[in-house]
Formats: sequence, structure tokens, C-alpha cells
Amino acid sequence: MTSAFRPAPFSATATALALSAGACLLLPAIAAAQAGPAPGVIVYGLIDGCLARADLGSERLNAVNSGCLYGSRLGFRGTEELGGGHRAGFTLESGITIDNGQLAQGGRIFGRKALVSLSGPWGTLEAGRDYGPAFYLVQPVDPMALGIGTASSSIWTGAASTTAARNDNVVNYLSPTWAGMSLRLQATAGEGGSGGARKSTGMNLLWRQDGTLAGVSYARVANAADTDHDSATTAAVRHEFGVWSVAAIVQQGAWEASRTAAAPSSTSSVFSRKYRSWLVGGSVRTSGVGKASLSVKRYDDRTARNFDFTQVSVNYVHSLSKRTDLYAGYSRLGNGARTSYAVSDATGAYAGVEAGATTSLLAAGVKHVF
Repeated sequence: MTSAFRPAPFSATATALALSAGACLLLPAIAAAQAGPAPGVIVYGLIDGCLARADLGSERLNAVNSGCLYGSRLGFRGTEELGGGHRAGFTLESGITIDNGQLAQGGRIFGRKALVSLSGPWGTLEAGRDYGPAFYLVQPVDPMALGIGTASSSIWTGAASTTAARNDNVVNYLSPTWAGMSLRLQATAGEGGSGGARKSTGMNLLWRQDGTLAGVSYARVANAADTDHDSATTAAVRHEFGVWSVAAIVQQGAWEASRTAAAPSSTSSVFSRKYRSWLVGGSVRTSGVGKASLSVKRYDDRTARNFDFTQVSVNYVHSLSKRTDLYAGYSRLGNGARTSYAVSDATGAYAGVEAGATTSLLAAGVKHVF
């Protein structure tokens, strides 16, 4: 493996101040522009229900779950034309667990996403709660699309571990696209570490052209005391050859905010030491209404012995219509002698794995979007 690209860390405070100053410079021009038509609000959602059977080593679990392929959600999105090519917008997205009717993401009303934005020819500024920038690279490249056998079981998406794969107190800058290339910058305020809030910075650089998506990302998240940090650099590529596609992801990270090389700690969390992780896989479309996907992942712990794993995942999605899919998938994860890593789907991990066990997940369900 070639050495990982690692940009120099940048200041969350400086980045946030620079973005805020840029927005203030634009306010007079936007205020002078004639307002466009009345804003429109879109209500959208996705409902995913599944039957799952997990082998944990010492026991088997049968469950009716919410979101094996995709997380169920209800969202509201709107924009308003401000004139002069400028727009205001918002996104509020709530996670739902349909097996019990509760809110996901720890009971947050809009735990999946909560953003307000201002955009124009210069790009987009956003503030609120959002995924880490690595998510926007990993999700479209992963053949499992972060579903059954998700890449996120061994590829960190760049969010603080306390916020259900998202970051709070976010300021984002999204650049315009130049020759297929786009830049995303993110900085978050720790706000004194209250409630587990973490300072973080992150970026991704993506290139899309002629069926290819390629990119790199970097994430750095401080611990609650802001005395140390976790970091990871990710590179990924996906290319489509007609009905076929191939994909690869590689990540190198050091999770040092709460654990050290002298005390690697958790046998159930891969993100607890220095590590390297990679994924290869692909998909093929069948009969115009089906898609079969395969991924192979390898986690290589660089601190402790016998803390590695290999995982193989397959799934098939059959479209009944433009909005409704049936699916089935299987994922098998082989633990090292000392670890109890869990196989995961779009909603979460099937924890309680016996140390050293080979664990697996078989799931089938239906997904409907509206």
C-alpha cells in the first residue's frame, strides 16, 4: 500500500471565521437583489423494514428491524430564490425506527440532518448538523451503499463517535464544480465540550467524470477535553463499465483521543488504535430491474496482534417500481482471536459477539421511497 495522503490539520476556529466573513460580504448584494418566487417545501422520506438473522457465535438473534438496506427517514427540504443567482435553503431530516415507531439517532427529532444554507455562484455555506466529509466519499463508492455489510464497520466516515455518525455545530463550505471536481470543507465548534461535543475539521476533494467517481478525504476529531484527537485519511474510486461497476476504498487512521498504543483497549471497536483498512468490490445490473453487489473488506490493526478481521458481503436488490425495492443480503465477518467485532447494516451493529467468533448476518426486506 502506498503511503496515505495526509493534509496538514487546519484550525476549526479560523475556518469558521473565514467562512462567516465571506457570508457577511455577500449580504448587501443579496439584500439589494429582488426576491424571487415564494419558497417551496418538499416533504420526502424512505421506509425500510427487514427480517434479520444474526449469528453472534454463542447465540443466534432473530429480529424484525428498521433499515437493513437504508435508514428509514422523514425529511423536509426547501429553497427560496433571493435573486442574483443566490438562494437560501434548509434540510430537516428525522430518523425513524419503524419496528417500534421511535426516533433514531438517540431520540433526536432531526437526528439525521439539520441544516440551513446560503448559496450562489461562489458555492454554498451550511450550518447545523451533518455527516463528516468522508461520508460523502465512502457512501457512493461502497458497493453495499452502507447497507448490509456496510463499509463503515471498518472505514471511518469522519464523525465524532458520540453523535451517531454525524457532527454537531457544523459549518460547511461546498465549492462549485470545476471540470468535474468539487471541494467540501467542514469545521465544528466544541462549545466547551459540553454534552460530548467535539471540535473537528474535515475535507473531501471529489472528481466525477465519464462514469468515474474518485476522491480523497481527511478527518480530525478532538476528544472532549481537546487534549488529543482521532484522524484518518481516505482514498476511494468507483468506475462504471456499462452494467458493471468496480470500487475500492483504502483508509489509514489513528484513533488516539481516548486510547493509546500502550492501552489499545476495546476488543469490540475497530477504531481504537492505529489501523489500515481497505475494501474492494463491485456491482452488476441484471435484467434491467436487479442489481447484485459484492464487497470484501480487511481491517489491519497496526498496534495489537490478533485484532484484525476479514469480511465478505453480498446483496441483491430487485426493483418492483421506481419507488419500491425488494432486497436480500448476507455478510460474514471473521474475528481475530481476541476481538468481538460485529457485523452491521444501515441501522447499526449486531453486538454481543463472542470473542474470536465468526459472526454473520442474513437479512431480507422491502424499501419504499416517497
